[in-house]
This record gives sequence, structure tokens and C-alpha cells, in this order.
Amino acid sequence: MNKLIKFFSIVVLSVGLLGGCASQIYHDYIMSGQVVTVDDKQVVVCVSDTDGLKEHQVFNVYRTVYDPYVISEGDDGYSREFVGKIRLGKTKDEHFAEASVLNGEIARYDMVEFDRGF
Repeated sequence: MNKLIKFFSIVVLSVGLLGGCASQIYHDYIMSGQVVTVDDKQVVVCVSDTDGLKEHQVFNVYRTVYDPYVISEGDDGYSREFVGKIRLGKTKDEHFAEASVLNGEIARYDMVEFDRGF
């Protein structure tokens, strides 16, 4: 019974800490950013903190894809697929920034990671 309570406590704590875009821990350790809107070649990105960001930084954009036909034991079927690059524009506030699509087909909910090669 005691192990069951510990297990559920860990699950509840994990969901609480990692549960949303507003969680600073989620931003700092799990994602660099996420595309929240797309309008032609302009996007808005939710990021952890815009203080360290500068205009014209380039980000790689990935999409999580699922393959329901995975046949290898132990594979979960999820993978990241590179979909394009964006260039940061002006920041809107401490969590959101505008960006323009450099290449690729960017969609809402795509994940953004800083491209350290630029």
C-alpha cells in the first residue's frame, strides 16, 4: 500500500511540473519552443524566456510523427522529423516571439530548437 501511494505521488508531481506551456521547468529542460500560430510565412513561437534571445537567431523546427506499423520490439513508434527552419523576429513579451519561415512546411504545435550552428 505504501509503494502505491509513493508511485501515485510521483505521477501527480510529474504531471504537475511538466503539464503545460506555462511551466518554467518544462520550458527550461524539455523544449526550446513551440509554434503556436502560423500565418503564411510568419509564425509565433512560445519560448521559455525571451530575455536571452536576439533577433535573427535561427531555429530548427521538428515535428513528432507516429508510425503505427513499428515492428521492432521495444520501439514506441514516435520519432522527430526535421521540417524546416525559422528566423527569430521581434519578441512579443517574455514568453512569445515572432519569427519568419526560412524553409520547410511549419505547422502549429511543431517543436522548435535553437540551431547552434548559426
